[in-house]
Amino acid sequence: MSEYSYLFKWLAARIRFLPRAYYILKDRLLYTKSSHIFYKNTASVPYEINHTRYYNFLGRVLFATKEILALLSKEKIFKKSILLEGYESVDYPSLYQEGKHEILWPKSPFVELERHSLNSEFATALSRAYQESYHDDPLSSEKGDYAKAFEAYYMDKEGTLCAEKLADFRADYASIQNMESEKLKVLNLSFILTDHLEVLNQSMGYVKSYLKSLDLVLEYHRFANFVDPAILGSVSESFAGNIQTPLYRGQRLSDRILFLATVMSQLQKHTTFDTTSRNVVVDIGGGFGHMGRFTHYYIPNSCYVLVELNEMGCFGATFLKQAFPDKKIALYHDIKDRLDAFEELTQEYDFIILPTWAIHLIPDNSVNLYIATSSIAELPKAYAKPYIETIDRTLKTGGYFYVNSRVKVEAHTPDVYIHYKWKMKSDFLTCSYQYHPVNRMKETSPQWIGKKIS
Repeated sequence: MSEYSYLFKWLAARIRFLPRAYYILKDRLLYTKSSHIFYKNTASVPYEINHTRYYNFLGRVLFATKEILALLSKEKIFKKSILLEGYESVDYPSLYQEGKHEILWPKSPFVELERHSLNSEFATALSRAYQESYHDDPLSSEKGDYAKAFEAYYMDKEGTLCAEKLADFRADYASIQNMESEKLKVLNLSFILTDHLEVLNQSMGYVKSYLKSLDLVLEYHRFANFVDPAILGSVSESFAGNIQTPLYRGQRLSDRILFLATVMSQLQKHTTFDTTSRNVVVDIGGGFGHMGRFTHYYIPNSCYVLVELNEMGCFGATFLKQAFPDKKIALYHDIKDRLDAFEELTQEYDFIILPTWAIHLIPDNSVNLYIATSSIAELPKAYAKPYIETIDRTLKTGGYFYVNSRVKVEAHTPDVYIHYKWKMKSDFLTCSYQYHPVNRMKETSPQWIGKKIS
């Protein structure tokens, strides 16, 4: 009997491993593969760090059910996991005074603890850059409806931009219906400035805003299948523009920041940059410069160049100034007489705002990375072809070109110069070519990264 005594002890010990088996089963049922925990051959179960865990389909269903019950019961059954800015106050400095298992620690640099204002001196300089860019534009100096609406709302009678209004360019308003007519015109012409209002908008009411925010959080978990968890767990919206967002796991979330997280995740995976020299990143049609935060943190020793229309360039300069108050930002009038010394400018400045018409002034072989998200691949050939020729000419050998475009855009615009129609003199080695899970326009979109090899 004694020779079997160890067998009985061994079987008895297995009972102690049942909790571990429960956690393993829970991992497989509720979480994505990247969130699974490795459990050693021991009865002990490690403490779960919640911010590293992302739900799979079943997990998302159960999470959504819990949140709806919490909402309906007014948190008598469960506690809500999402806070809505504008409805609930958040003390951000206190939130990050010490580590918590629900929040990434140490704090990500994407997480801001204070808001930065926009001073009148910067607004005045921005006004000058705006006017001089129109004056120097060799293609056209006429202002269209968008420019007229922009000036009517953001400028005073002397043609100076209002710092207070610019600082609120992404702000939520108590009621969209009660906005000034000129402001409404600008917003209607700039979905890029207002897409976040589809998620959290006080005119919708708390319940609808919460459910739409819940949809966003479910997307956040779904994106864990496509985005590097280290990036997904770090990103958070800036306070720049006074945007209001849902707060989840200490992160201020929006559709746009999830979209750009997928872009950066692909760039991190499929590109390599020399940390000993300046890396020049040119973002064509980059809106208000949101991608500049990603390149600043994830691409070492870089200068971000935003190429945009004059009005959107003002928003871009505002965003970057509020997000990085201590960094050097070049406006058009700062560099208009020095564009022949482009390399020196990229060494001197952290961010450069360049009007679209001036992109041809970028010298040959001077750019390390071009980014085009839903921009030149959706333009008619007459407008897009010059951009492609400039990219071909100015991108360094060994540099990269990232493009993302909507599949359905060709049906809307027959003359669109979509990416597979481009004719480039240089050879590009495809580093990545796959479908983005869904873009900001709720359409499947291919994303391609090419490396210039000749």
